[in-house]
Amino acid sequence: MEPDRQTAPSVVCVVVVHEPGEWFDQSLSAHAAQDYPNLRHLFLVDGAAAPDEVAAIEERVCAVLPGAFVRSSGSTGSFGAIANEVLRLVEGDNGFFLLCHDDVAPAPDAVRLLVTELYRSNAGMVGPKLVEWDEPRRLQHVGLQVDRFGEVDPVVEPGELDQEQHDAVRDVFVLPSAFVLVRADLFRLLDGFDPGITFHGDDLDLCWRTHLTGARVVVAPDARVRHRERLDDRRPDLDHRRLRARHRMRSVAVLTGPQRLLGRSVQLVVLTLLELVVGLFTGRFSDALASLRAMIGLIPKTPTLIARRRAVAPHRSVPEREILGLQLRGSARLTSYIRGRETTTYIGTGSTVRRWREASYAPLLAWFLVLTALVIGSRSFIDRGVPQVGEFLAFPESPRELLETYRSGWDARSFGATSAIPTGFAALAGLSVFAGFRMELAMTMAVLGLVVFGVAGAWRAAGVFPMNRARVAAMVVYAATPLVPGLMATGSWSGLVWYAALPWAVHFLRRSAGIGTADPDLAGSDLVEGIADPGLRQRIRYLALGALVLGVAAAFVPVVVVLWVVVGAVLALATLLAGGSLRTTGWFALGTVVMAAAAVLVNLPWVGTWSWSSLTGPQLAGARGTSLVDVASMSVDGRAFAVLALALYVPLVVAVAITNAWRLTWAVRAAGLVLVFGGFAVLVDHDIWSISAPDPALLMVPVAFGLAISCAAVAGGFGEDVRGRGFGWRQPVAVLANLGIVVGIVPGVVAIGDGGWGAPRSTSATVVRAQLPPPEAASGGYRVMFVGDPRVLPVPGAQYRPGLAYAVIDGGQLDFTDRWPAPITDADTLVVEALDRIADGSTRRGGRLLAPLGVRFVVVTEIDGVGSTVADPIPLPEGLLEAFGVQLDIGETFGAPNIHVFENRSWIPTGSLLTGPTADASTESGSEALVRADMTSARPLLAGLDPLTPQVGPVEPGVVHLAVPFDQRWRLDLDGAPVAARQAFGVTTAFDIDSTGSVEVRYETDGARDLLIGIQIVLWLLLLGAATRLSVPFGRRRPGELDDDTLIDLDLEIDVDEADWMAPGASASRLAAGSTGIAGEALDAAPEWGIDR
Repeated sequence: MEPDRQTAPSVVCVVVVHEPGEWFDQSLSAHAAQDYPNLRHLFLVDGAAAPDEVAAIEERVCAVLPGAFVRSSGSTGSFGAIANEVLRLVEGDNGFFLLCHDDVAPAPDAVRLLVTELYRSNAGMVGPKLVEWDEPRRLQHVGLQVDRFGEVDPVVEPGELDQEQHDAVRDVFVLPSAFVLVRADLFRLLDGFDPGITFHGDDLDLCWRTHLTGARVVVAPDARVRHRERLDDRRPDLDHRRLRARHRMRSVAVLTGPQRLLGRSVQLVVLTLLELVVGLFTGRFSDALASLRAMIGLIPKTPTLIARRRAVAPHRSVPEREILGLQLRGSARLTSYIRGRETTTYIGTGSTVRRWREASYAPLLAWFLVLTALVIGSRSFIDRGVPQVGEFLAFPESPRELLETYRSGWDARSFGATSAIPTGFAALAGLSVFAGFRMELAMTMAVLGLVVFGVAGAWRAAGVFPMNRARVAAMVVYAATPLVPGLMATGSWSGLVWYAALPWAVHFLRRSAGIGTADPDLAGSDLVEGIADPGLRQRIRYLALGALVLGVAAAFVPVVVVLWVVVGAVLALATLLAGGSLRTTGWFALGTVVMAAAAVLVNLPWVGTWSWSSLTGPQLAGARGTSLVDVASMSVDGRAFAVLALALYVPLVVAVAITNAWRLTWAVRAAGLVLVFGGFAVLVDHDIWSISAPDPALLMVPVAFGLAISCAAVAGGFGEDVRGRGFGWRQPVAVLANLGIVVGIVPGVVAIGDGGWGAPRSTSATVVRAQLPPPEAASGGYRVMFVGDPRVLPVPGAQYRPGLAYAVIDGGQLDFTDRWPAPITDADTLVVEALDRIADGSTRRGGRLLAPLGVRFVVVTEIDGVGSTVADPIPLPEGLLEAFGVQLDIGETFGAPNIHVFENRSWIPTGSLLTGPTADASTESGSEALVRADMTSARPLLAGLDPLTPQVGPVEPGVVHLAVPFDQRWRLDLDGAPVAARQAFGVTTAFDIDSTGSVEVRYETDGARDLLIGIQIVLWLLLLGAATRLSVPFGRRRPGELDDDTLIDLDLEIDVDEADWMAPGASASRLAAGSTGIAGEALDAAPEWGIDR
């Protein structure tokens, strides 16, 4: 008996293509191997693709599938929006749409089995068993379940082996959109995917609406499809966490029945708030925060949501209680939090896998303890403000004035100069936003925030280790070395900035090189490290993030760029020593250079003022006198118990000796950092390195980071490298290493005791500032010059001789802007000449040499309370006090013990009117002329020099003198008429006044300054754009107009034997009995799809 002749329903396979890789050829071959007789292919290319890209894709497709259609979509980016193009390009309802991603490879019988099951089950949608691309024996998805709040709960666990345990055909709530067969009439009725959902959640919305119509959604596990599932890697420009949460909330708001919407909304609010609390204590606060943002984001979209609900309303053909019966009870999201497991991507040998990782409360406990210790140790900082110690100078009161100064181009520090302003001025103003423009609060937040940021960076950098205990070890050790208390006690802002930036820079560098978390299942192998190609876009993003961190750090501490280059070189060379590939080494080297170069570029034009001396500071005269033990223990301030930190070198050695695989690789890198930077610190401290070098505190930061990583390697490898081996020398050595970690963090724990990190509340800078008179109009503005050892100066100084430097400030008032090195000008040449003559005794009128510069006080400090203390003072340069003491016009005046203040009796106010002999003397130049000059005929004219606000006042005939290096951008108008500027005393700026009148003194900013700032802003925006996932719509190619010509007609019939494609027990004729619209009959009503729930 011959089989019945039946029509094989048309199936149009719709493949959405976006920047396909080499794997696309495997996918095409799998499509071509399908045994279903009436299958046609339509490839829709992302509309953002350029014409040549579309042509290349068409060539690849047609080489394997000659009859396929390839079209550029009229939509960009979203899978659902592009897939909806099939409704326009394909006519007819008598068939099916097979919606596919471009990274799937179905088994040869997959389409035939899906069509067969759709007939057998009388379903509206049917999907296959999805398995891993690289490991087909591992399951990926066999349908998905969903709770009433839209949270997806996977049926299978990541990495679960396929043992046919999920091979029963069953109803599911959601089918992944990677490969799903849907009836054409149903897809048209639903009008395709929701255009308001771009990525993540489009399958949930479509399947939910399918259930509303009464159609079944079925999974057919006999059909197998390999799926890469790499959306996070292929679209790094998207914020995937945010999109998942936003679209989940949207689906619930749109698709929940009207009778239950109000109650569901209240439940959603309560659940989201509860999720915040639970997420905080389970280490998933970022997920909970994304849910909160998504829920709040529904409010402004209310009109859109209402319109969408109206569009969906005609499709509600089944009671809401039946939909609830298909959904999970309770909250799948909270259950996953409390369950204590989360999925994580690991990198193996050439592939990535997702596995369950047992969530541990150890990280949460460790973070709680670290933050608690920081708060306790900083309670004085929080309660009374950050003490004015070292670089911890008060932030300027006005952020607006900071920005205006940055724009003006006049650097008022020291003697003043037209110069590029440090980028940190603008960064500081931006920082104030987070403190509500309260600068004292901003200072406290910044100091504590840098510590937290650095510790968080150590946690992320240790993400190469799959074990939580390794990350905890790295974080705790990095936080608890004596370095942090020392930086806080000495007010080392530079050290804190580098401490915060280094771990993040290393983290982004290794991510740009493709190094991720290694697969713990390969812990016993010789896997050097887990490497997966991140792709060009993601690689650029990581490099931009690293450059962003370095750029901000360099805005405050320029020398970190140099230190970073050394760090990158050490990591690259250590990679080779550890047996890493040349490719990884090359990426480390290239990434280091790119990040450093970008950090330099975004700090233009200030970079033009950098020099080695300004980066490292004045050179010392001989060794610092720090013991080798203090250097090795990272004791910046020589505190007690710091010697216990030497125990951290035990795990450093042990990590190299006993670890294997990627743990050994990072142990070697950590050892390289410790040896290079620790050795350099010893050379600098003992004056073996003869040229000026960065502050030892900066050199200690890579040492601390290296020790933290080595401790992570020991902790992370304790299971496989120690317990997994037979008993021998490894076990006691490993125990000793872990004991070293415990002992090594004791100094950091002890340091929190006094609540202020041992920082003095009173320093020489605060004492001098309190005793100096305020600049007033009656006496005029003045400057103070500090002279002495570079280590005791309150602000960075200019070198006079090795071991002797000077620093100049206005009116004794110090603020945070003074911590940047000031530009060197002709005024500094005059200062050096004056100090030469004072030192060699060739003049007794040294005050006259300093008078034109407005120097009224000279301060020599013996004890500053930080670097030089009563217990351990730094000796004064020999003969310094005696040289100033013999000057006739410089006399020692008031001063606290160990602080010597000399007053220059010949000083000239910074803004003054010169008359008589003093006016005549201003026309001469040279030290000989200054020594003979009469400086008595000068009176204050201006309270100070303000480049931002014009100074106005009455004037008499004479010379208006400005104690700034000669600069024609300083302008003076006499009764509205400009007066030409000239040099005074061969150095400063003066204006000759011939008559009585009113003058206006102002500074005119160079017009090119705004252009340079504009370029700098563009560079920062480009770097931010590369570092973020922001999508720039106008940056995409606008797709051209597409014709509406029909490419495929579903009504085209192909006669085949039913036995050739139908599975036993299934019959195409069954469809007519329970459902209409496919066998050629008109679609009357959705309920006729006949689902018995």
